[in-house]
Amino acid sequence: MESYELQLKLLEELNQEPEKAGYFIITEPDPTITKGIRGEDSEIFLPQAELERKGIEVVDIKRGGKVTFHGPGQVVIYPILNLNHFKKSIKWYIESLEEVVISTLTKLGVKVHKNDGIVGIFSDKGKVCAIGIEVKRWKTMHGIAINHEIDLGYFKSINPCGIGEMGVTSVANEGRDITRELIVEEFKKTFSKKFCVDII
Repeated sequence: MESYELQLKLLEELNQEPEKAGYFIITEPDPTITKGIRGEDSEIFLPQAELERKGIEVVDIKRGGKVTFHGPGQVVIYPILNLNHFKKSIKWYIESLEEVVISTLTKLGVKVHKNDGIVGIFSDKGKVCAIGIEVKRWKTMHGIAINHEIDLGYFKSINPCGIGEMGVTSVANEGRDITRELIVEEFKKTFSKKFCVDII
């Protein structure tokens, strides 16, 4: 998983250069099921042979949360940050990411909201953005996955985030014809304002 290796590399750079505030990775991954620290094998519904036939890789990672899917049609964003430059609070960081996603999608005409007690962003049709992070010595890894125009059928292979009964949706499924570039541009602008940083 190339993006994970890149995260580790940038994390090491932050550890060596504490004066840096952080880095930003924006990617569109190949079909991948990631299993967080609370993920269970029983939440993956397809046998290994079927996953291989469909070209879906399964990766165990140390982010918070359970099982989720990443793949083509998602906007996946990993802020690799030194929270010493911002606020040393995991709760604040997660809530700030949620605020940025809500603001971004709202400005683009997608009606979304938070659900009390559940990390992530929802519309009335289901979850449109998953959030899962890992923090080591106040350095962050992983981040968010906005469902842009992903094939929602992939999520039938898992119990997404342990709340499959709530459904999964996408920007396209909400009836919004928005380019990936516009989502990224608006997200970066909103993130910069919330975190008081310039993204270059």
